[in-house]
Amino acid sequence: MKVLKTKKGILWSKIQNKKRSEIVKEHEKSGKKSLLFVFIVIFFAIVADTYRHFILDVELTSLFSLHGWLGLILAIFIFMMYKSGSKMVKERDEGASIKQTKGFHARIGDFLVWLLVAVVFLGFLRLLDILQ
Repeated sequence: MKVLKTKKGILWSKIQNKKRSEIVKEHEKSGKKSLLFVFIVIFFAIVADTYRHFILDVELTSLFSLHGWLGLILAIFIFMMYKSGSKMVKERDEGASIKQTKGFHARIGDFLVWLLVAVVFLGFLRLLDILQ
């Protein structure tokens, strides 16, 4: 969405021929999908750790990690992002100002990028630890 303002970069070349309303609709659709995707990933992680504990006899304490806790925090923030996005759509449809909600939504988005990088990196390190 920031690319719409700056009109620069690789992403701009992909969307410059599309209408703003079309881009916003795609953004809303991908936001809904991302919420579902994150909860599916967390579900599989819990199933995998349950399997490791009961079938492979891994100690319960070794199943908890910074990667897992940051992943849960990430899920909470993605839910907040989803709620603020839904609130913006509702406010837009009612004709109300979305400025405050939009700012909150953008700040959460910026934070999510950094948190996601940390979770992915820690997940890679955790995978190396599990495979050893």
